[in-house]
Amino acid sequence: MSDDIEIHGSCAPAFAAVRDAFAVNFNDGKEVGASFVLVQAGEVVVDLWAGFADAARTRPWQADTLINTYSTTKGMAATVVGVLADEGLIDYAAKVADYWPEFAAAGKAQVTVAQLLSHQAGICGPRERLEMEALYDWDGLCTILAAQWPFWEPGTANGYHAIVFGHIAGEVARRAYALKHGVTKSLGQLFAEKVAGPIGADGDYYIGLPEAEDGRVAEMIPVAGADQLGSGMGGGKRMNDAAYSAMAHPPLTAHIANDRAWRAAEVPGANGQGNARGIAKVYGALANGGELGGQSIISQRGIEAMTKEECFRKDQVIGVRMRWSRGFILNKAELYGPNPDAFGHSGWGGSFGFADSKAKLGVGYAMNQMDTNIFGDPRGVRLINAVYDSVS
Repeated sequence: MSDDIEIHGSCAPAFAAVRDAFAVNFNDGKEVGASFVLVQAGEVVVDLWAGFADAARTRPWQADTLINTYSTTKGMAATVVGVLADEGLIDYAAKVADYWPEFAAAGKAQVTVAQLLSHQAGICGPRERLEMEALYDWDGLCTILAAQWPFWEPGTANGYHAIVFGHIAGEVARRAYALKHGVTKSLGQLFAEKVAGPIGADGDYYIGLPEAEDGRVAEMIPVAGADQLGSGMGGGKRMNDAAYSAMAHPPLTAHIANDRAWRAAEVPGANGQGNARGIAKVYGALANGGELGGQSIISQRGIEAMTKEECFRKDQVIGVRMRWSRGFILNKAELYGPNPDAFGHSGWGGSFGFADSKAKLGVGYAMNQMDTNIFGDPRGVRLINAVYDSVS
């Protein structure tokens, strides 16, 4: 791509290096369309977008363009659970079955909410291969997951619940909310009402996209030959049963992000439709004691509770050491900058969001050209390095 890419938006002078890094990603041919937002001490200091919303490069990426953010959605789902815990509706130390009695089946009666959220419950995915429509049947899939045996004794290992994390975390949230209020609300509704709405991110991030917003969504562009979730994992060896369950039940291809049925459904582990602004506003609030724009969504105590480290060991699905809190990836190897207390979540293809309370930074990045790196996408590394070079 030529070096005259037009960068739109705003950037505080102190963060000019971030704008330059954003432009370099395009000039190096790494991007088609993307957005990047930085919130510092509750104020938006960088809000950039550029490129195109389609592979043919005929639709310009706009200020309000949305894109599927895959597992970056998990951080949004974990925030909902954290808000409900802060309100006293959920106790991380309680048994999942206290809220969702059916989950006690098949040796899971002692699984705690904290273990569930830190990928230690052993319910990485359905044991039997399902069709894609099963993901759209919330009650049906939750019934399957509640009834099955875990892949290991819960609490003794961790394995990434790649697709179903949002369903099991979301079902706890739904049940807990209903126990308190006598009304059932979906995780997407709870996210809109308790997280996105109060801080002004409701137009920038959705879990379950209304059809009226479809025209704002960019086309996801997979890497050729890496369209299948889990492509390249295992180094040519057969995945273990837990990994296969997590990645292939049902088999998820990147092109699904362009389907209306996928966008409409609530798959809170993988199908949030948003942009960098929505992601950064959520993490900007979490980096600022729970407050943004004069509105508080969670207390500092609640943030500390949901980011408490639960495990740090080799993941049985991903195959690398993961440092998990109660739904968030805790920083390691400067994945999210130099502060070891930073936390967030990344998504298949390159999107990510994180909070650094020490520097009071909330960061969001979303794009439509996917990359093959699970962690360390060079585009994100460049942007994060520019952020910390600017604040150091």
